[in-house]
Amino acid sequence: MINVLVIIEVKNFAALASFERIAVEIMRSHGGDMIKAFETSRGEGQSGREVHLLEFPSEQAFANYRADSRLLEHAELRDKAIQSTAVMQSSTFKYYAEFASR
Repeated sequence: MINVLVIIEVKNFAALASFERIAVEIMRSHGGDMIKAFETSRGEGQSGREVHLLEFPSEQAFANYRADSRLLEHAELRDKAIQSTAVMQSSTFKYYAEFASR
């Protein structure tokens, strides 16, 4: 299992919501899922930042998702929605019992 953290500089939140629905459907076909999404800032208009936590069964599954031609079919919508992304992935999961919900 790998976790993927994506930081998105958003141009248009409405377009992002439309693209996310498509991307998550494609993601799930590769065994992945969006675990959490956080809107961390929203400027004037529709710009801002959002953070996504994704989960995939393997690095190969994540690579297959990113290479899926169906994502390219929606490149125009993605470009309308997203200014840039930063992607970080890890297969190392740390669990700190003392920080678990109380």
